[in-house]
Amino acid sequence: MTNDTNKKVTLFTPKWLQAVLRGERPSGETFWVGNYGTALFHQPLMALLLVLPINEAIPGVLAALLALYELALTVAVARSRPGVPTPLGWKIAGVLVTLGHAALFTFLALSLFAGNT
Repeated sequence: MTNDTNKKVTLFTPKWLQAVLRGERPSGETFWVGNYGTALFHQPLMALLLVLPINEAIPGVLAALLALYELALTVAVARSRPGVPTPLGWKIAGVLVTLGHAALFTFLALSLFAGNT
């Protein structure tokens, strides 16, 4: 994965996240690691916040931030420049799934802000 456009970057670093959100990483990495690799970090935090006896707005803010992240990731998946050709259907599917994640986080945030848990 080392060429002129895809310099080797360590996963889960700020530099890597910037490259992902700019669409500079391959499509597969942008979709899979951007969606599910980062979920290894934010989903345990979200689960913890949802079971703690705290104001529902706190996990609601995290859900809103994750919705914004997913929207930015949707653009990155659409713009990603893969190292190998990616069929258009897979790219469209990646965009739709990532948009679905953004919608789910949006509805979770709205539900938490409304107090309907």
